[in-house]
Amino acid sequence: MSRAAVTLIALIAFTPVARAQVTLGEAPAAGECFRYSVELDLTGKLIVTQEGTKEPIRLDAKARHLFAERTLTTADGMPARSARYYDSAAASAVVSGDKADRALPTDRALIVAHRNSDGTFCFSPTGPLTRDELDLVTEHFNPQCIPGLLPNKAVNVGDSWTVAPAAVQAACLFDGLIKNGLTGKLTAAANGQATFTIEGTAEGIENGAKVTLTITATGTFDATAKRVTALTWKQKDDREQGPVAPASQVEVTVALKRAALAEVPKELTDAALAAVPKGDVPAALALLRHADPKKRYELVYPRDWHVTGQTEQHLILRLLDKGEFIAQATFMVWKKADPGKHTPADEFKKAVGSTAGWVASRVIEDAETSSPDGRWMYRITAEGKMEELPVVQSFNLVAGPQGDQVAVTFAMKPDKAKAVGARDRELVNALAFPKK
Repeated sequence: MSRAAVTLIALIAFTPVARAQVTLGEAPAAGECFRYSVELDLTGKLIVTQEGTKEPIRLDAKARHLFAERTLTTADGMPARSARYYDSAAASAVVSGDKADRALPTDRALIVAHRNSDGTFCFSPTGPLTRDELDLVTEHFNPQCIPGLLPNKAVNVGDSWTVAPAAVQAACLFDGLIKNGLTGKLTAAANGQATFTIEGTAEGIENGAKVTLTITATGTFDATAKRVTALTWKQKDDREQGPVAPASQVEVTVALKRAALAEVPKELTDAALAAVPKGDVPAALALLRHADPKKRYELVYPRDWHVTGQTEQHLILRLLDKGEFIAQATFMVWKKADPGKHTPADEFKKAVGSTAGWVASRVIEDAETSSPDGRWMYRITAEGKMEELPVVQSFNLVAGPQGDQVAVTFAMKPDKAKAVGARDRELVNALAFPKK
């Protein structure tokens, strides 16, 4: 071999090979619109504890959301407040063989999603959502996180980056982020298209429970349009038991498709969004609504109360304060009286005194009130023990003008009474009966 040939081979061997480079980032701006298709498939188990024994319960769920989203404001390089109009939003879950379906009604199709340090806050400008409706529009993958998944700079194939904490919190639907171990990587780039992955683990808090997620995701980036067009997000979800939900171990796959809209849909124009507040969310729009299945009463209440159980006669809610469980409320339909009448206070007081396991040691309040509209209420609050555990309980009987009656019992540890404050009274006052 000639010296020239040897030299040429050496030059080729030591010449750096050019790697495909992509400016991988988006620049979200107020006013831009996208149309989304988000499909979820979940399998796994709930883990409930009964008499000290943990029992797994099979869980399978599917959900599909089709909606257009308009960015209203941005922060941290991502949309911070968005207006969404759902063409459809439906979920179906099978728990231990029992199937439950949920769907968003057309009069709540307009939703505003506000992302902040406490997670994502969704509400409808048209009125209060039910807890099921709220879950339906907040528990699907939050597309506001998408720009934050990217490094927002030029990268070569094979380069990695740490995903921004705010994007991790939004993508994982955490109320608070504990640990961020998600890493992005550009894996391929050709013909104006790039492929990237997101992998790793993340830990956070949701509804007072610790959650550990193991993520494996793949995204498609249009280098010409400078936007993500598709994302497949897979996660193994390990949740500890929390104050409002059991422990669970599930695997989730989300398939998201995304397309930019050249024109703003009529449902998201400035005129259509005239009722959307530009500042803080009014308290009335932050409330949730509950209707008794037999239409015996209605309730519009603050969303820090979480429904944890429901039967034909009972409704159970738990109050969380920054993720901490501080009180439980039990609504029980009471026997109906004649119009304008109610159960005598002494009779209700006697029934309270015979509650199994309850021993009162000190009465804090014993009061009877009525209002001009025919509403009557009796309330007795006492400190004592419930099955030998110290507790403060408040027993309330509320009657409407047509004789409809509901008993509401609040239970809390004595050291939580101050944190509850007047929130138990406010919940009782929110109770409404059907009109004649």
